[in-house]
Amino acid sequence: MTATLINEMLASGFDTLVDYLTAHVLLCLIPAFFLSGAFNALIPTQTILRYMGEGKGAVKKGVAYIFASTSGLIIEVCSCTILPLFAGIWKKGAGFGPAIAFLFAGPGITLLSTPLTASILGPGFAVIKLGISIVMAIAIGLAMELTFREVADPEARKGFATVEAGESAGRKNHESALFFGALTLIMVAGTAPIDLTLKLVLVGSFSLVTAFFAFRYYARGEIDAWMRETYEFMKMIFPVLLLGVFASGVLKPLIPQELVANLTGRNTLVANAIAALFGTVAYFPTLVEVPVAKMFLEMGMHSGPLMSYLLVDPGVSLQTLLVVNTIIGPRRTLMYAVYMLGFGIIAGYMYGMFLV
Repeated sequence: MTATLINEMLASGFDTLVDYLTAHVLLCLIPAFFLSGAFNALIPTQTILRYMGEGKGAVKKGVAYIFASTSGLIIEVCSCTILPLFAGIWKKGAGFGPAIAFLFAGPGITLLSTPLTASILGPGFAVIKLGISIVMAIAIGLAMELTFREVADPEARKGFATVEAGESAGRKNHESALFFGALTLIMVAGTAPIDLTLKLVLVGSFSLVTAFFAFRYYARGEIDAWMRETYEFMKMIFPVLLLGVFASGVLKPLIPQELVANLTGRNTLVANAIAALFGTVAYFPTLVEVPVAKMFLEMGMHSGPLMSYLLVDPGVSLQTLLVVNTIIGPRRTLMYAVYMLGFGIIAGYMYGMFLV
């Protein structure tokens, strides 16, 4: 390996890291940490167990999977932002299958990506991708649940302390809804494709509203618990995430994009596998993968491998797997990657065979 290539790889790694820090951390990732911290500290465990858990008092498993698999339509997040949120619901006792479905669906099924995909790749492609993504989220969750037979028991999840602040006396459900709604709007504004000045104004305004609701509706002990949980999530996830972003940037110069496009010009299982693996190694922020897909299409990539790439890219990046490994362990992380790649490759191949 020549010194020039090494310098190019290091420069790519640092450039990717700088771009990520400037584009995602302040306005996207930090609000997600605060949301996941509030989620864990201020929402009773029984609420999570009811909608995404198992056993007595929980909704039917099918409802839990549907709720989890369509979560991206409610919370607009990217592949990095979903990680603290996934850690939060897993820590609070969500069923393993629905939690995994949520992990895939968060960045894979978003309100912004579908219209963007429709405008660039066509409405038919976008609608089919949305439908396949929902089915994939449920399929991956079920496959992981059947493989590991995980139970919804927060106490059994090593490395996670369950925080149960409870609700302040007399607090109404609509008060909690106002607080979490304002907190979620910070993240929505931070990820919205709008002018930076307007984005900063909205993020600042929603932050002030969130602080007002927090001090009005929650006790000091609950707010302290919220801050502690936010710090714990940041300490666990942030360093590994930055390492993964840097590593993905270092690897980019080793991947000749023209060669990838040439190898995926036909709809074969091998071509779909190459496209899916490219999405795994080369990290692109959510929504950026759509114009990249358009570039591949213009370079000759078949629509089948293109579908595989877009299905897999939001969920199976190097830094995502590194962080997920710290949350659910290496065996589960490996199988999560295998199932996502497998389902994505097959789905793209079937799309290219029957729907193009």
